[in-house]
Amino acid sequence: MRTGVSDAVWLALVDFRYALSVSAVSIPARAQAPVEAFVQQNIDRGVAVLKDKSLGDAGRHEKIGEMLAEVFDTRKMALFMLGNLRETAAASDLDVYAEAYRAFSIASYESQLGSYGGQSLKVTGSVERTPGDYIVEAVVVDPALPNDPTPLPIAFRVVAERDGKFAVVDASIAGIWLGLAQRAEFGAYLRQHGSSVTTLGAHLQEVTAGLSASSGASH
Repeated sequence: MRTGVSDAVWLALVDFRYALSVSAVSIPARAQAPVEAFVQQNIDRGVAVLKDKSLGDAGRHEKIGEMLAEVFDTRKMALFMLGNLRETAAASDLDVYAEAYRAFSIASYESQLGSYGGQSLKVTGSVERTPGDYIVEAVVVDPALPNDPTPLPIAFRVVAERDGKFAVVDASIAGIWLGLAQRAEFGAYLRQHGSSVTTLGAHLQEVTAGLSASSGASH
């Protein structure tokens, strides 16, 4: 098992990486909500890194990793993956697991940087589900299909943190929420390993090491 995540979900996660690391196209003139601006600005940051030829592969990976660490609330994502188990696991085990999940998530996205193919993202709107909890809607625009009548729909779940900043905590591709899919996969892994958060964290560390080694070998 590669990560405890099925191949279908893995491919979806790869596509999600595109959505935060690709060029944005112009959007219709309208007032952009702050949460939409947050998504758009981080897209712009990502594409600037991808296009900066002075960085080299290692520098590009480092910059993208730093950006993703800022954009995602990986601890909140990690705890969500555990379901009710997060209520009974030891705090120290949760801390180690959450850090392992953070490193795993970043390494997963970094490992796919070489496959960037010029796709772009168009933010189309947002909805506030509850106070401080938003869905930002977008579509992927492929330069190979400039007149695609059915562009791939993307949505980001973004929350307002206590410090007033925004953070991404989930995304959907064509209506499939990745967090829910990954939670199901992690749940299956936990059931097979005695509901051990420690074991899951160690597994993620192993996967991260493999991703980092593969990524380094490709530089």
